[in-house]
Amino acid sequence: MTPAARLAARLASWRRARVAAAGSARGFARVSALAIAVVFSLAFSLLWAGPARADRASRAAYVARVLAAVRTLGPDGRDRLERAIYAGARARCRADTGWPAAACLIDVARGACSAGDTDCADAADVVATNLRGVTAFVDDQTRVRLIRSGGDYRAALAAELHRRYAVLAAELAIEGGAPEAAALDTLCAERDRKVHACEPGNAACIPSLPWSRCVAALVWFVGGTL
Repeated sequence: MTPAARLAARLASWRRARVAAAGSARGFARVSALAIAVVFSLAFSLLWAGPARADRASRAAYVARVLAAVRTLGPDGRDRLERAIYAGARARCRADTGWPAAACLIDVARGACSAGDTDCADAADVVATNLRGVTAFVDDQTRVRLIRSGGDYRAALAAELHRRYAVLAAELAIEGGAPEAAALDTLCAERDRKVHACEPGNAACIPSLPWSRCVAALVWFVGGTL
């Protein structure tokens, strides 16, 4: 079986497992609601800080929480949240002219959610981290091409990022990991033990990434696809 066929088979297996586990996931979300509320104040710190600030168990627990939140929002909710944070970052964080500051993006992300909506807040943390990490995934040459295309730049950028996130998810599949929190955390904590250098414009190559950006990309792709 070719590598592409193995990857396709593993992705199909992941999707079947997600359907079978849907009922259990809903029960888990209800049981964990109180715990999420207790740790809500940490939601905008761990993803930015990376593994140096937390042990493996704490990281995996956080990844599980934000992954569940992204899945809970559903396609329409994810799209609305992503659009709101992107618009806020352009208006308030000068995202069009440079790298948006973390503190500004945190404020924008918090403002995009209703008070007490922990699923939205956790997913917003992922969106904000992904927005801050755009340049790590999409090189200048590609972003200029998207701007010059004359279409909806946000939509074009989102599609390009989705393709790059899929490549990162393929690394997870090839390594044999399931699309769940512990495997995501492990890949992102360990993949940069060797350097990943990419030529500009090579969409099939994902460069070395901080843990936070690697996790945020995988959570958004896995939570929205599998």
